[in-house]
Amino acid sequence: MFEESVELEADASIFASLTDLDTYTARVAVPELNATEEVTIDLSQFSCNVTRTTVSIQDDGTLDSMSISTRMACPGVVTETAPADGLASHTVGDNPIPADTGQFSHSLRLRNPSDKTWTTRILVENESAVQFDGVYTVEPEGTVSIILSESGTYSLSMSVLETEAMETVQITPENFDCTESATRAEINAGGELTANIVSTLTACDIETNSTNESSS
Repeated sequence: MFEESVELEADASIFASLTDLDTYTARVAVPELNATEEVTIDLSQFSCNVTRTTVSIQDDGTLDSMSISTRMACPGVVTETAPADGLASHTVGDNPIPADTGQFSHSLRLRNPSDKTWTTRILVENESAVQFDGVYTVEPEGTVSIILSESGTYSLSMSVLETEAMETVQITPENFDCTESATRAEINAGGELTANIVSTLTACDIETNSTNESSS
């Protein structure tokens, strides 16, 4: 991705910024000293905190590396693993979710039925503002569940980092009805994405707490 040879004078430095979410390997070599240092920068180091990895030439001619962060509390990128045959879940919004029905909410369920492990990124945007940014390692038969608890207009974007496959679904207030509503997405063995919205589309009368069983 990037390879450069430079000549550094005393007390000089070279800086490189990583702006794309991914896992990186940084390798620094000084041929004159026969010294090499290799550092892995993983997804958890991408957040709204200031994170910096430094490789330094020591007085004894060796290389040393160190990573530092401000460790500030902030709504940064969520990084998590959806384990094989398991579930990783996150709720966006402050409204409580009925435990049994999930009514008046909309959920995104991203499954990986393949036998491969994929790295996915999920963005939830509302009026051009990012409400949630998550990077998930989805193991075989793993599932990611993102629940939207507050009615509104959202853009749900899903991508697979290894293949750059992407799907975007638009959610409107109509998708927050009194019955279950969800976006179902899957990653196939080739790392491709498919997504569609599924709803019972059953209307209900909130004031009388009765339901109209006609559906379309």
